[in-house]
Amino acid sequence: MKPSAIVLICLLTVSLTAGAAFAGAPLDGIYKSVDIGGPIDIGHYSEGYLVPNGATNVGTTFNAQSWDGANLGLMWTYTCGSILFPPTLLMDTVNPVTGTGSRTYMKTFIGGWIWLSGTGPWGNGDPGYAGPIDSYVEFETIQYVIWVRTHVVTNVQAQAHFNNYPQTCLAFSVANGVEIGSTDFGQVKPASYPDFLLQTSCVPGAPHGSWWDMITISLVISGCNVPSEDHTWGSVKQLYK
Repeated sequence: MKPSAIVLICLLTVSLTAGAAFAGAPLDGIYKSVDIGGPIDIGHYSEGYLVPNGATNVGTTFNAQSWDGANLGLMWTYTCGSILFPPTLLMDTVNPVTGTGSRTYMKTFIGGWIWLSGTGPWGNGDPGYAGPIDSYVEFETIQYVIWVRTHVVTNVQAQAHFNNYPQTCLAFSVANGVEIGSTDFGQVKPASYPDFLLQTSCVPGAPHGSWWDMITISLVISGCNVPSEDHTWGSVKQLYK
């Protein structure tokens, strides 16, 4: 076989392999939730824990899923990250006598996975996009009145990358959360919020937890669509002389 024919076969093989691996990578862009004028669903999420009032305990595990008003998890999920180290208390204004004020914690979750549906606005031919969560941090502020937790809000900042695509293919997200209810008050979680997950197995079963609305989401997908370079046949042959 002529050297030029061998080169052509090799190039075609590499081209087809690369196309199969990366052609459907999610589209780069900034995607915002519907409550701030964007195309993606807001979220419902839960934090499961083993003992009452255990939201800041080691082992607390999150389970976040998109919510379209009737269905959970059809567009996106962030799930299975757990607190492995005690959260950092950043600010404490609770009066030691009256028990009124607020405490702000930094809660770092380790592990977990992201999944985006291929039918979302980032869709580019593949049925879905999944990968590990690289970081997931919550800055959670708890308001107390006479030592009773009355209101909780949080800011969530996360980063993940997608399997089967270039290492530069990343997702960054920022969102805000509002606690809607908790078993700590004797309430029962509605079916419209995700299950409380156990830390190690990531299956439903945690006996306690709280449920939240995730709003004002900004999701940035970056580095997934790497432009290809065009080469003339003459320049390609020069590489193999």
